[in-house]
Amino acid sequence: MGVLLSSVIRVAGLLDRGALERHARHPGQAQKEFLLRLLKNNQITQYGKKYSFSSISSERDFRSHLPVVEYADIEPYIGQIKIGVGNVLTTDPVFMFNMTSGTTAGPKYIPVTRRSQKRAGRLMRLWLSHALSGHPAMFEQSILSITGSAMEGSCSSGIPYGSASGMIDHALPAILRRSFATPASVSEIADYDFRYYVLGRLAYGKRISFIATPNPLTLISLAKTAIARQEEVIRSIHNGWLSNLLQSETNYIKAGIPASLISSLKPDRKRAAFLEKMVERSGRLLPVDCWPELKLVGCWLGGSIGFYTGAIVQYYGKVALRDIGYMASEGCITLPVEDSVPAGILALENNYYEFIPESQIDSTHPEILTACELEAGKCYKILLTNENGLYRYDLNDIVKVDGLFHRTPVISFLRKTGNFLNIAGEKLHLNHCLSAIDKLQSDFPIEIHQFRIAPDSANQRYEFFFDIRSVVPDKFLHEVLVVALDEALCAANIEYDSRRNSKRINFPRIHVMDSMWEADVRKEHGRFRQHDAQYKWLPLSADKSEVDTRHINYTIELKRGHL
Repeated sequence: MGVLLSSVIRVAGLLDRGALERHARHPGQAQKEFLLRLLKNNQITQYGKKYSFSSISSERDFRSHLPVVEYADIEPYIGQIKIGVGNVLTTDPVFMFNMTSGTTAGPKYIPVTRRSQKRAGRLMRLWLSHALSGHPAMFEQSILSITGSAMEGSCSSGIPYGSASGMIDHALPAILRRSFATPASVSEIADYDFRYYVLGRLAYGKRISFIATPNPLTLISLAKTAIARQEEVIRSIHNGWLSNLLQSETNYIKAGIPASLISSLKPDRKRAAFLEKMVERSGRLLPVDCWPELKLVGCWLGGSIGFYTGAIVQYYGKVALRDIGYMASEGCITLPVEDSVPAGILALENNYYEFIPESQIDSTHPEILTACELEAGKCYKILLTNENGLYRYDLNDIVKVDGLFHRTPVISFLRKTGNFLNIAGEKLHLNHCLSAIDKLQSDFPIEIHQFRIAPDSANQRYEFFFDIRSVVPDKFLHEVLVVALDEALCAANIEYDSRRNSKRINFPRIHVMDSMWEADVRKEHGRFRQHDAQYKWLPLSADKSEVDTRHINYTIELKRGHL
């Protein structure tokens, strides 16, 4: 299977690489053709009629006709699509929604068309083709692909919604999916702890040569789960069980385990004996020992999530790492072609791009640049237009231009703009935090006069600094407040909830501040930054400052729930 799969990827990659080279030499022409073709195809939609797509003949026309939008601006159109109305944003039918967190408690539903899905699949084939050139043995054994569920539910119209990573997985060639160590149905297991156990049970039963998953924290959680339950994993592989407690089809059904998993379970005493030897040698069921054939790990390396790639070495050894590409629920944006760097070639065939220089993102009339007008080393805000019905869509992302591939920018994701914090892809917005704090004050007799939030990436948690002006019992502070805050954040942000359940984010930590904190922060700000009249309190901070630390009265944290 490995030789055949490698041959298929190489042949498919030849055609895709040819198109990549042609477009990369003429990015301006490629982008203009993509845009005008897209507008022509969608000129009879509601959105196309409102903004006169039929009269647009240039990129200049496009900018003058259409406004820059965020999700809230197009949510009414998406609401129509969700109940089954056609020809709203695209003439192509919407076959699913990528669901992700919004800036409020409600999730975002990003439309996906078949045409866009095919482009995402083609980009992933290109990624595999380039990766195979550098790692020719990556398909010799099984592939471990870990994604979210492509189908998590359905709208009233019957259109399903799910995760972007799961959708891309479905777009891959069937021959590739047949090499997966675990079936896609594993992602349907609702209990996160058990899902990671099942992933470990199935994956450790195979020889793995290539791993792909967006979030490196997923790999760390997988390794830790397998180590914690290593005896159960090995015994189940030996006996052909899923676990000690699940040894019959009836038990599977009661536990909510997809029936498709049953057929993949067979006793493998030889593999179990090998794993036992590895545990005898190091005392732990480490991936680096169990998968000596592992050639490549594909995961995100950039942005704040790149902080965790160093931890992969602890469990998986000094394996080659390659960024899987800058991708969002709204679209796939880059093609990385080198190991160990977060940057990738701008995917000219997947989206039409516009860029705003970072220095102008707060300007009323910022300069708008095309892909062929960017400068290496500069940072830009990115706008997206694509076949999913997004037109001049503001991702609220800042990217950096790391260089050029021919005349096409090679870019990397740097950070979110505005009122966002991010540890593991949850995109925690200020609105989510305000909602959670409002709920605390509504549900309990507590008055939070001032607050600040900072990410603690090293410990995979958020730190909340609270100036509490009410008299609150110690028992409430130490036994209730952290849990209540965590539950409120989960309710406000579905991505935060997902990462808390999967233990990629730990319980928040609360610092109760002294009465001089706010005044001292204001004084410090005036000394080094602006006059007092221009002072604005910063509720979100990239890190914990010295002045914040100095005014901590005491700290409340929970030890349970940590990775």
